Amino acid sequence: MDTDIALKVENLTVKFGKKVVLENITFSVKKGEIIAIVGPNGSGKTTLLKTILGFIKATEGKVELLGNSPKKAIKSGKVGYLPQKSSIPKDFPFSALDVVLLGLVNKKLSKKEKNELATKYLDFVGMLKFKDYPFTNLSGGQQQRVSIARVLVSKPEIIFLDEPSTGVDVVAQENFYEFLTKLKEEENLTVVMVSHDIGVIGKFVDKIAGLNKYLHFYGKPNDIFQNNVLTDIYGCDIQLIVHSPECISCEHFHYELKR
Repeated sequence: MDTDIALKVENLTVKFGKKVVLENITFSVKKGEIIAIVGPNGSGKTTLLKTILGFIKATEGKVELLGNSPKKAIKSGKVGYLPQKSSIPKDFPFSALDVVLLGLVNKKLSKKEKNELATKYLDFVGMLKFKDYPFTNLSGGQQQRVSIARVLVSKPEIIFLDEPSTGVDVVAQENFYEFLTKLKEEENLTVVMVSHDIGVIGKFVDKIAGLNKYLHFYGKPNDIFQNNVLTDIYGCDIQLIVHSPECISCEHFHYELKR
């Protein structure tokens, strides 16, 4: 067993009835890496995430998470997961602190210890001054940070995020990805996320997985723009507009899908 590997996926295939959603997916993630899974709608990104976590049963193949099966890894408390849709009801009067405390429901700690931990991680994500604010009154970016604190408070070694920047503006997206790099450096955290922000994420992640039923690409961000890789992933011609070769993933870069 390679102790530097946080996640290993081998020959993974997922079928829903006769429909093949994912086929022969193989890749690995080193501890401390940030990985983004990109691809068009319906390409299997969320299915891959849920299969890795054991929420969906693989038809073929194997997943090893922190050296164990997904079930054992999750039971150990070392795995965090933030789904695309918030589980907090829009009309429920939770404060930001209450939301973070939800991450400690299954921990055998005193109320004081839980409050101290929740406060610590609200401070870590820059949301301490909002701890008593109703969660639903916060902006999308603020809710995002509180939700991350809820995941972090249980001190996982690896976290999985499904479209974490949905519903926030470009500035908030960049702030969030900068925050992820801070987590990587300060908490030695491994991050695997589904993202549609291909024009933004390149300068913040270690590797990109380009998915559309098959794993068309897995490697360094800048390499995804070579040899028609994006065309293979998105199933259509891509026109790249780059203002500077050194700036391929910055705010001046964007791409268009030609159908």
